[in-house]
Amino acid sequence: MLAGCVRRYLLLVPLAAALALLGCDNYKSDIAAVKRAKTLPGQSNEELVMDLAGARASIEWTAERSKVYDSDDIIAVTAEINRLGQAGQRSKVELVYLHNRQTKKVSFEELRLNGARQDLLSGALNLMLLDQFKLQLQ
Repeated sequence: MLAGCVRRYLLLVPLAAALALLGCDNYKSDIAAVKRAKTLPGQSNEELVMDLAGARASIEWTAERSKVYDSDDIIAVTAEINRLGQAGQRSKVELVYLHNRQTKKVSFEELRLNGARQDLLSGALNLMLLDQFKLQLQ
């Protein structure tokens, strides 16, 4: 009897782990679509994020159902860039994109610098300044 319980346990654990992994991968296609899309002419979103990150940064792509829009088809994809300067100065840039699974469209939603949401004009100016002083941050 004990051997039967152990055998069932050994069969159920890998099955449960496989199902959990399937649930984690359901946003891979959304992240891939956002990376391929070109929000700016001539440059994919992935190239833009890599360019903003520079040499001394880490990039993490995450996705979740959009909290703003009441639709399971609208997915918020975030590119989080953590930069570390030579003097130890840290900065965090988050670019949030929306991927609509029905229309297959990707749009830029918002920019956050060090956790603070930026409007379009100040966000563009701050990104330009970060890019201009990238050598100092690296």
